[in-house]
Amino acid sequence: MVKPQKMGRISKTDAYLNCAENFAYRSTCIKRKYGAVIVKDDAVISTGYNGSPRGFENCCDIGDCPRIRKNMHQGEGYAICRAVHAEANALLNCSREQTLGADLYLAGINPEDLSVHKAKPCPLCARMIIQAGIKNVYLRIGEGADNYERISADKLEWYVEE
Repeated sequence: MVKPQKMGRISKTDAYLNCAENFAYRSTCIKRKYGAVIVKDDAVISTGYNGSPRGFENCCDIGDCPRIRKNMHQGEGYAICRAVHAEANALLNCSREQTLGADLYLAGINPEDLSVHKAKPCPLCARMIIQAGIKNVYLRIGEGADNYERISADKLEWYVEE
């Protein structure tokens, strides 16, 4: 979480990434916690975090993650994952009219030590972000102020070549 120095204040980008990080702490995933915030015209229009669909058991409730059990890494085994991703949840909470030209902020947290995980949307979420008309994606990539990457949505990795 980025904090201001003495009487200063943090950048808007770090403020929105802090918001995404806060939502990541609501995640029910025991492998990786993610939070997303969609901002348009300097107003937060939607938020999301990763977890099972509403009304279904979460991995944190049952104490098991099939991806951990099978030693899968980022980008692997999403079909056996119970979670709806943070980006998808944020996009599901608003219309395309709201997301056209908006920015998405994404933060990831490692559950075991609450350190920052270098955020990156999966290809499916990247497709949804592009389709929704999101302009830029801001990814928290490490601890501290200005430790983020801005990617134009059309430059996201939305498919994996064979």
